[in-house]
Amino acid sequence: MKLSHYEWDPEKDLIAEGGFAEVFKAKDLNAEGRYVALKIYKEAVSRGTSGSTGQKKYSLEQEFSKIDGLSHTHLITYYGLEYITHKDAMGRNVSYPVLIMEYAGEGTLGQAIQRKLSLDEGKNIIVEVAQAVDYLHKQGIIHRDLKPGNVLFSKDRKGNKVSKVTDFGISQDILSDKTIQQSMTEGVGTPHYMAPEQFFKKKFGLNGEISERTDIWALGIMFYKILTGKLPFGHDKKDYELIRDGIVGEEPNYSEVPERFKNCIKTCLQKNASDRYTSVSDFIRDVNGESNESGTVFMGGNETQFSKAEPKSKKKKKVWPIVLATVLVLGAGYGGYAFFKASKIKSLLADAWESYKTGNHEKAYDLYQEAAEYDSGEANYFLTTMSNYGYGTEVDYIKAREYTNKSMESGFDMANFQHAWAYQNGFGVEKDTAKALEYFKEVLDEVKKRSQKGDPEAQNVFGLMEWNGYAVDKDHVKAEEHYKKAADQNHPAAIENLAILYSMQKKYEDAFKMYEKGKELNRYSCYRGLAEMYRSGRGIAKDTVKAFELYTSAAENNDVVSQYSLGKFYYNGILTEKDRLRAVQWYTKAAERGYLNAQNELGIIFYDEKKYVEARKWFQMAADRENAFAAYNLGLIHSQGLGTPKNIAEAKKWFLVSANKGYSQAQYKMGDILEHGDDGKVDLEGAIRWYELADGQNNVSAQYALGRLFYDGKGKTKNRKTAKEYFIKAANQNSYLGQYMLGVMSENGIEGPVDYKDAEKWYRLSANQGYLNAQKALGRLIYNGKISGQKKIVARTWYKKAADQGDAEAQYMVGLIDYNDKYYNLAKRWFTKAADQNNANAQNYLGVMYELGRGPSINLKTAFSYYTQAANNGNSLAMYNLGLCYYYGKGVSTNKVIAKTWFNKSCTAGYQSACNFVKKNY
Repeated sequence: MKLSHYEWDPEKDLIAEGGFAEVFKAKDLNAEGRYVALKIYKEAVSRGTSGSTGQKKYSLEQEFSKIDGLSHTHLITYYGLEYITHKDAMGRNVSYPVLIMEYAGEGTLGQAIQRKLSLDEGKNIIVEVAQAVDYLHKQGIIHRDLKPGNVLFSKDRKGNKVSKVTDFGISQDILSDKTIQQSMTEGVGTPHYMAPEQFFKKKFGLNGEISERTDIWALGIMFYKILTGKLPFGHDKKDYELIRDGIVGEEPNYSEVPERFKNCIKTCLQKNASDRYTSVSDFIRDVNGESNESGTVFMGGNETQFSKAEPKSKKKKKVWPIVLATVLVLGAGYGGYAFFKASKIKSLLADAWESYKTGNHEKAYDLYQEAAEYDSGEANYFLTTMSNYGYGTEVDYIKAREYTNKSMESGFDMANFQHAWAYQNGFGVEKDTAKALEYFKEVLDEVKKRSQKGDPEAQNVFGLMEWNGYAVDKDHVKAEEHYKKAADQNHPAAIENLAILYSMQKKYEDAFKMYEKGKELNRYSCYRGLAEMYRSGRGIAKDTVKAFELYTSAAENNDVVSQYSLGKFYYNGILTEKDRLRAVQWYTKAAERGYLNAQNELGIIFYDEKKYVEARKWFQMAADRENAFAAYNLGLIHSQGLGTPKNIAEAKKWFLVSANKGYSQAQYKMGDILEHGDDGKVDLEGAIRWYELADGQNNVSAQYALGRLFYDGKGKTKNRKTAKEYFIKAANQNSYLGQYMLGVMSENGIEGPVDYKDAEKWYRLSANQGYLNAQKALGRLIYNGKISGQKKIVARTWYKKAADQGDAEAQYMVGLIDYNDKYYNLAKRWFTKAADQNNANAQNYLGVMYELGRGPSINLKTAFSYYTQAANNGNSLAMYNLGLCYYYGKGVSTNKVIAKTWFNKSCTAGYQSACNFVKKNY
């Protein structure tokens, strides 16, 4: 079937079916290899309450408009709402709504729970789900139907599983006129995850209503089941009233819940909504073991990552420290002038500070440079800050370090803070918090002294140190006091820090005032902060138009995070219409200023568009700064010769950069190159080392590779037991190759008894992912009667899946099954497909069909032709049949000498009837 540019097979591509909708996997004909999910609502849903399809269509479109454009890593993306028309039993045209959404084909949370999750896996999944729900709440949407079946998994570009929450925003509204009991009996959801207020709203609800805390209850139920494998209420019950009574009147058994999570789940599962967490973000912090007062205060929801660093860390850089630095470190101070006698330096520093704090960074940078020429340590200190964050200049960690050293040489001891900050965040050096702490300790007295003298930069830095506990005890009250002192002197970073701090404390009016104050000083990151408040409606009426205007103003004034954000907004259609051209323009502005995320996004965009030369340019920029993700993608481009001549040596160079940074897929690629000698030299020991490093990060490709090496005894002593252990690890991460090999081992009794049912299980998992060898293996088991209760015709289904992928052997087997069932025309079609790929068995059967007139009319010459092809391809039965053609003159002139030659060949190949014919007739 087709709808717009989507195509699917109603039988083959059905993913799920419920009381109100069917979900299909569909191919996007406009993008090779891309799939979507189509949720097709049934007639009962597509009609409105008065029976009018048009009425409900209007309602659906309105509901879809509420969620259109929502974008979050852990939400299924909705692409559009369309309609498909069919004739009903009365011959009338009926319009069915079709929701087009992101395809996530890696199973559900419910399935993952059945397979049992580790504690860390379960914790990470619930946090990802909660992050998505938190985002929905901030967009004014309550999910109301959270459960494991509504959490799907997909894979990101790195091959890692990603949680995706689905069925938000629309499904509940469609059913809003139904009672819970009706919905249950009609196949929608399950009451096990419903909060007490969903049964008795007035008694248990927040102000007598459903609220965000209803979803918090469901998160608690889900987390309980993830951790214990059981439901806290009505675990083994299906009766609606029994489940309801348990939820509103009983308490869960917490004995199996790990101690560290008991209070967390208890808080979620308070009967009265008012007693639960006030927000999902509080739940997330509790799960992560963070105090509500000690979150990453200065993060502000932004991801800042610049690319001119030369880091050596083998761990992926965290994004938040860089953002924190962007917000906090920047600043300048009036203190310290006593160290400088020259009036010129005083004048330059004063002018530079005035320019800096009012947002004229280019002028400030020039003035600080001029003061630095007079050996001003203070000027070099601020040049460090500006070079670290690209204010008035390009981001350049090397220059920043040079400025720090010059500042120290000039006797400006505050520069030790710059050393501390570089090590704390990995700016141009390998991240080393121990070294950072040493420098924090060294600079502490100087910071205290300058702070007491009223230096706003020192006050801001002191606040930072007290907030995070750098060389001092954490003290948020004192930190706030120091920020206030600096802010009172119009220190722009301190003003913004206070705004973020107030926002975290939910003092939104105070936060708004601080952002406004920063805006008046032309601090464009404060424009961004205001934009975020307008966007979320925190502390002010929600106004997405105003939010977008502020983001744009900040971006136009070189706020690099806003430039990146605008790129994301335009590309995904957030706050504005989708506009790929503008997205690229804004991403480019940020990327050209060294913003890593923007460089990688541009690389991804052009890679997906198959514009590999342009993709390579942007990945190269980020890879040159040893960014692991970009280096890996650059390696892929060179290894596959995309937009450039294939160059394994160059690919290996970039894979190595990425692998040394700890990127597991690059480590796997290094192993793959060394194992197969793609660079001209096989190095099995080296390959295994890389595979083992990747396996240490649970890389599924490496796990399968190690299993294969142990299975074959390649580079390792053959050890089928160890091989099986690796295959199980890979299979449990949904590796179709690992699943297939476990099927092979069970079928053949390797490392265990022959177990056809177990083989069927593994083959089926692999086959359902489209692996044709598994599809053929499953067909073979069923066809050969190894699976009790399965009819031979079922084998045809699996063979056909492989046949549809062009496999000649599977095409022959489909033809054979059809032939044996006397569907000769179908058989002829499949035999012809296989014969065209030189399958000798299919060629021989076509000869038989043309000789006997089964399907096609009798045509002895055509039969002779097919027998000849099959015989030349080594088919012993075809050799015998060809001998008969020559012996009796069927389709060819009689020639008993040539006939004997073919009979002998058939006999030698093991066909006994040919041997008997020669004995009898020659």
